Amino acid sequence: MRVLIVDDEMAFASPLAERLRLRSFEVLVAQNGEEAQSLMAENSCDLVFMDVGLPSMDGLALLRIFRKQYPELDVVMLSGAGDVRKAVVAMQYGARNWLSKPVRLEEVLFECGKVQERAQAKAEAQRLTEAARWRVLGRVAEGVAHEVNNPLNIIVQAAGLIEDDLEELFEGTKKPEVEEVYTALTTIKTQGRRVRELTQKLLMVGHGMDIHIEALSIPDLVENVLRKQNSRLESTATKVTCDFSGVNAQPEGVRQEVKQILLHVLENALDAIEIQNSDQPGKISIRAKEQKDKDGSRWYALAIADNGTGISDEALPHIFDPFFSTRSLEPQKRSGDGFLLGRFAGLGLAVARSLAHVRGGKLIGENRRDERGACFTLLLPLGDMQREASNVA
Repeated sequence: MRVLIVDDEMAFASPLAERLRLRSFEVLVAQNGEEAQSLMAENSCDLVFMDVGLPSMDGLALLRIFRKQYPELDVVMLSGAGDVRKAVVAMQYGARNWLSKPVRLEEVLFECGKVQERAQAKAEAQRLTEAARWRVLGRVAEGVAHEVNNPLNIIVQAAGLIEDDLEELFEGTKKPEVEEVYTALTTIKTQGRRVRELTQKLLMVGHGMDIHIEALSIPDLVENVLRKQNSRLESTATKVTCDFSGVNAQPEGVRQEVKQILLHVLENALDAIEIQNSDQPGKISIRAKEQKDKDGSRWYALAIADNGTGISDEALPHIFDPFFSTRSLEPQKRSGDGFLLGRFAGLGLAVARSLAHVRGGKLIGENRRDERGACFTLLLPLGDMQREASNVA
């Protein structure tokens, strides 16, 4: 949590800042309104303690500026005995509270606690809203999948029946005059299997795969997924480095769900590496760490970074939208694997994010800042968070 103290009395502001830092708060100090505006522009602060009587620009004027520029910002006014009237006016302008100097540390910590509680409540509301959206989408997708599967099965079975009849009619010998018919039947069955794979993915959107929740060894799951992708890693000359050092936590979850998430993210990285049209060898970095948010939430964070094409500004807001894809929908031939059906149908990342959200996790995609490529970070809840997520699911 980042706190900004705006007060021209450094004998008051500096000791207060140090006492807050000792309690793991990140604290910035400004002595006037101009400096406070500069710090706010460069840093995202969660709470501001602001003296009413500031030089050059009083606290009320600065409060009005902050309320206009940062409507969600929490501001607590500080006032001396002679500034109580200004403090009351500040409350009318939108200040959360005011504290009378000399301020006790307990009062400051209480205000910090209220801001953290509001942040947690807001984050939880957003999570529940997002989960509800995915559940609704999942129900729609499930209905579509079932409606498509019925006629699809009939089509595939009918194509197989026609092929059997032709082979019986010509005693197992394919005549040149009906070669086009055989080709058409093969296409029907191939595309039917492709659609079937898409409907199977649709059934995962907004739903978990099963309810067997257990402690997960993420390194083992990563190794398992990498083995399955070994042929493709070799064909793209992609080198994978893994770093799980210093991370002993084991998040709880469903093995098959996390494997599906890792598989989709890894395939997305390999897609980006394949189309970069560069002599640069492919690289994928997988790194784990424990992460703690400002509100105290603890996460197992697994970052999967590649040196592929990266994500365009136009595509970035839509990468988790179902059926959004920047790639061709034509099936791709892969050595040893046959057709990878529906590979570029735009469902992989949508399914991965849905599975993460089902268990209270997150999947975040962004471009790498230090070099070319993209990075997807899977956040799995730890401690009390994972138990709450399991209960909700």
